[in-house]
Parts: sequence; C-alpha cells; structure tokens
Amino acid sequence: MTSGSANDRLEGAFLELIEEKPYSKITVNHIVERAGVHRNTFYYHYQSIPVMLGEICRKMVARMFEIYKDAQSPSDCVLPLVRYSKSHRDAILHVYDSDARPILMEYVHQISKFAIESFIDNVTEKTGIPKRDKDLLARFYTAGLVGVWTEWVEDGMQTDSSEDFIRIGNVLTKMTLEAYRS
Repeated sequence: MTSGSANDRLEGAFLELIEEKPYSKITVNHIVERAGVHRNTFYYHYQSIPVMLGEICRKMVARMFEIYKDAQSPSDCVLPLVRYSKSHRDAILHVYDSDARPILMEYVHQISKFAIESFIDNVTEKTGIPKRDKDLLARFYTAGLVGVWTEWVEDGMQTDSSEDFIRIGNVLTKMTLEAYRS
C-alpha cells in the first residue's frame, strides 16, 4: 500500500465515522479498523485525530482556494462551504459540538476570508480603493460571514441558507462598489 492510499483510506474512514458518531466517540482503533490498516500506519501519518482533522480541513481549503480564486462575489466561495456543510450536516455538527470546534472554525474563517479578499480584489481592482480600506472591509465582511455561518450551525442547519448567503453577497457587492464610486 502506498502512503497516498493509506492517507486516503484513513481520512476516508474518519470522514465516514464523523458522519455516524460524535467526534469524542471516535478512536484511532475505530479509524484503522474502518480503513483496514494497522494502528502504526495511523501514527506514521498523523500524531493524533485532531492533527488528522486539521489536515483534512487544510486540503479542503486548498482545493477551494484553487477552484474559487477568481470569485466575483463572496457567495462564489462561501456557497460551496454552505452546501458542503448542509450535505455533511451530521459531521459538521459532530465537530462543532466537540473540543475540535477551534480546528473547524479556523478553516471556516480561512475560507470566508479568502472569499472576501478575492471578491474585494476582483470587484475593486479599477476603483482605486486604498489597501487599508480593502483590509478593513475584508476583516468586517469576514467576521459577518463567519458569524452568519456560525448562527446557522448553532441552529442545527435546519434550513437551506444558500439564498441568504447569495443575498449577503449581493448586498456586500453593492455596498462596496457604491461606497467607492467616484
């Protein structure tokens, strides 16, 4: 077995398990048993389950950064996060309701920040908005998107909030462009 396939099997096993049970109930033994590898294989690739979760999140964020680097609206990047969250509701809630929440939130923040910064750079490139103002807008909008996503998760993700995030993206676009119109 190659190390790539071992990583894929371990991460796949973890992702299946997190859909089924709370994060705190998942052990290394559960993961290696599901993946069909030896326990030592897990520790060869990861120090711990939180390290594995962080690596899975890091890979997902890297893919999103590459795919959505030309975002014209915050919703271009945030909607995939919302859709992923909704389609993996149990997994997101299991991690969010655990001591691994900071790992999840770090990556949600990175995705939101990336979306906002890409959006601001793309829609304002010819407006002459000072970098200091762009940075301020990015911080403010990022905090808002993370806050809305967090409230949605805390409410159990019972609704499809995609339309809300599209509307937020439209409002942010309009506000940003109107604020710096000559």
